[in-house]
Amino acid sequence: MERFCLIANRTSGSGSAGAYIDHVRELLTARGADFEIRETQYPGHATELAKAAVDEGFDVIVSVGGDGTLRETAISVIHTDKTLGILPCGTGNDYVRPLNIPKDAEAAVEILLSGKNKTVDAGEANGQIFFNVAGFGFDVDVLDYTEQFKPKCKNGETAYRLGVLKAVFGLKLRKTKLTFPDGTMEKNVLLTAAGVGTHFGGGMNVLPEADMSDGLLDVCVVHNVNRLTLLRVLPKFIKGKHLGLKYITYRKASEVTIECDPVSRIQLDGERMDGTPVTFRVLPGAITVRVPQDL
Repeated sequence: MERFCLIANRTSGSGSAGAYIDHVRELLTARGADFEIRETQYPGHATELAKAAVDEGFDVIVSVGGDGTLRETAISVIHTDKTLGILPCGTGNDYVRPLNIPKDAEAAVEILLSGKNKTVDAGEANGQIFFNVAGFGFDVDVLDYTEQFKPKCKNGETAYRLGVLKAVFGLKLRKTKLTFPDGTMEKNVLLTAAGVGTHFGGGMNVLPEADMSDGLLDVCVVHNVNRLTLLRVLPKFIKGKHLGLKYITYRKASEVTIECDPVSRIQLDGERMDGTPVTFRVLPGAITVRVPQDL
């Protein structure tokens, strides 16, 4: 019988994760699963708890929270023989979208117990690991503004939408050089996203052609736009209908190096950190994830 260690963050989903975690405990107990739940107490704690679970020989290390908890947990599972399980109960839950893992607790627990293992890629940016989408520019500006709005909003989703609006009206383009293995391009860039997943920002389908197991990064560059153009493009961008627009460059590559003026911080799975110049590169087959049988 597999042993499951659940790394649970009760603060996820603007505090709604607490009831979700309690329900998951009931479901797993009813199914006779061999599991432990270990709750995080501070930022970075999920990484520590997951590492301990790996060292203790648990078979499946399960992230119970949002994308931030997932990244912290996965950092300790990557490049091991353990499986990453996911019970998503955050606000955005972007990583699980191409994996078809639902937020519904009963359905997600069923996948955890009866799904299959799939080896997927991860990414690296200047030595830091990411598992979904990384980038710089507009998305980092949105995250910065979202933090400003959070104390005034009832939930993270509202704060994020206000952050998007403020970023649109405070639009910044950066003179950017992107170097791929087969050449370079220079553009006035609003946003560059590179990743193995499809969505970021709570449901924006930025990399609609991404395949988590193809050994490549998908790279989307939004360039040479003004505010009015961005307002027209943004709905297409959210729905993944932006490919082919003249303001979009989209391609696949094993890596891309980015230099820009002015410099920008970067985000890795929504976590902001020191940024450009930066090299984003793929880590093929870096982690094993529990997914639905029909994926």
